[in-house]
Amino acid sequence: MNITLATSPHVRHAAVLQRDFKPDPSLMYSFAPVGLLSLVATLRRDRPDIRCNLYDLNRKILSGAFPLNGNFYRSVAEDLCSASPDVLGFMTECDSYHHILQIAEAIKKRDSKCRVLLGGPHASAVARQTIERCAAIDAVVIGEGEATLTDLLGGWQAEEERCIAGAAVRSRQGEILFGQPRDLIHNLDDLPIPAYDLYHPDHGEEMFLEVGRGCPFKCDFCSTAPFWGRRHRVKSPQRIILEIALLRDLFKTERTHFTHDLFTTDRAWVQRVCEALIQADVPIRWTCSARTDTVDESLLELMYRAGCNAIYFGLESGSERILRDIRKSIPLPHSLSILKACKEIGITPNAGFIAGFPTEDEQSLRETLDAYERALRIGCRPTHLFGYCPFAKSSMYSTLRGLVCHGHFIDLPLGTVTDLNNRNRIANDVDLYGSYFRLQLNLIPGEKDAVETIDEFSPLVEAALVPSLALSDLAGGMFEVFRLWLSWIHSFNDKRRAADYRRGYGTPAIFARFLVEELSRLEAGTKILELARAVQINLEVAETVRPVPITTMASHRSLPLPAIEKISLGTKLSAGTVVATFASDYDITPALLGQADSDPGRELTYLIWQATSDESVRLLRVDEQVYQAIMSLVASPGTPAELLMRNLPSTPQEESDSPPDVFALLGVLEVAEREGLVVRRTE
Repeated sequence: MNITLATSPHVRHAAVLQRDFKPDPSLMYSFAPVGLLSLVATLRRDRPDIRCNLYDLNRKILSGAFPLNGNFYRSVAEDLCSASPDVLGFMTECDSYHHILQIAEAIKKRDSKCRVLLGGPHASAVARQTIERCAAIDAVVIGEGEATLTDLLGGWQAEEERCIAGAAVRSRQGEILFGQPRDLIHNLDDLPIPAYDLYHPDHGEEMFLEVGRGCPFKCDFCSTAPFWGRRHRVKSPQRIILEIALLRDLFKTERTHFTHDLFTTDRAWVQRVCEALIQADVPIRWTCSARTDTVDESLLELMYRAGCNAIYFGLESGSERILRDIRKSIPLPHSLSILKACKEIGITPNAGFIAGFPTEDEQSLRETLDAYERALRIGCRPTHLFGYCPFAKSSMYSTLRGLVCHGHFIDLPLGTVTDLNNRNRIANDVDLYGSYFRLQLNLIPGEKDAVETIDEFSPLVEAALVPSLALSDLAGGMFEVFRLWLSWIHSFNDKRRAADYRRGYGTPAIFARFLVEELSRLEAGTKILELARAVQINLEVAETVRPVPITTMASHRSLPLPAIEKISLGTKLSAGTVVATFASDYDITPALLGQADSDPGRELTYLIWQATSDESVRLLRVDEQVYQAIMSLVASPGTPAELLMRNLPSTPQEESDSPPDVFALLGVLEVAEREGLVVRRTE
């Protein structure tokens, strides 16, 4: 039997905003799927007769393998089926479930005999609805999957039709069989080391390393604790050190994210892990998730010495009333003090807030936006602000009434037609896609879609942080900044006739334009206005560049900005991949294009042939300034200052009233560098 386990598509929301919803394969976020790698390792150990492969869908999309249009699902299905697997399994997440189900439908059309199974948090939560409504799904692994998947595949290989503990299975005759819940694995050290050898990370990528499972707390809005039965289990410090050593041997890993729903639940265990890391002298940096009431300064200092450099804290709300309502009554002053302590110790705090809880009102939203701003000023990077998502199987879910989906959310952009079809599909099935639905709350009088718009507000603020905070100072707080933005972006999108699902969203450059206009209206000082305009220009430039892939979990919802480098008078330069050059008094380009009847007219023409990275050659027509600079560098590498000296007049008689333009030369060289005609020397 051959089985392929595939990741689900994971789009970077901030990058979608930056691209203004245009289809672009670089929008995906690829990460080590430790859950699937653990399943593969278990099958290798317990069922070596079953051949198992990993399919990284995100990396496939990043490579440009599939068109981001209406043919996407069919193309993915054809690629998955090309190796003729007997079984295709998918991990699932709530925000890509509609994509997985449509890929499954396309798989069945191509190969009806191939069995399709799902696993992971979202499929587990809606297992019954999924297998009853979606004929393309043959089984759902519910909850912890290692033992269940092994039994399920064994039954299929033996052509047995029986109930499997921990699974919902469709028989060949169409009968749906629901097994009893399966007991959780008692000792996580009994699991084999994940099959990291199947994963191919980018250089410097932060690798995921599972150190434990489960959370014992009872926050009403969260589905994580119910998924693991509110049991907290961990791996031993020795096992964690062993996996780190393997990652370093395989990939030279220097950064890891300790995957655990709540790393700091057991203080004594955290101390043992940290002491083991210090004693092993492992040169690695790691990040984790924690609650602010499970750490203090002494524990944070130990974690820092053991290599921790970032911690994500879910603060959830700035309203003490909301915190009580969601059963997470951690006083805000205490949480903020922990963020400050982290920063002072040397650990970067990451913070998460949520707006739109069932009992949210204008006052609680003001308090949350105020707390969000305070976290930003402390130095939390990133600080995320999410709209409340109703997660199936959370304690709160069954109490929710009046949920509505207007299709206003970020999704993998597959073109207007497919986008609209997907949004309609989601809006018509609250049971399968409940996390896309929202409560109808009047949070800002006179404005609709406040929760939907606030869901993508924080990446914009982060990209233009200083002018955003300056506007907050002038306008009276971050609530007022958001209120102004909500009104401004609605008007802006209505004028450009944007799709309804984009009405509350703008690109970072558009947000910067909003900031400049509002700062001008409120008569901000010259210094702030100049800074805001510079930020706007920078963000406008960034939108013309391919988004840079994000390689850390903490920042995958942050805006990818290009590194800004300048060529100065002291920068060492040489000619790039220039194969040949030619200057003519005549326009010979028509002849070079194969136009036999061309009659070159008199026109100065400068040509450069350049070798490209794919080992081909392209022909460029350039202006005289670029040509002269390149010719000078071909003759002899040098700095811009040296190029200027070469072009100075040799005698007083040759001097003119127009000295060489330094800034024009630097601009020319920057253009040439972007085209690969000029390269920087490192010696």
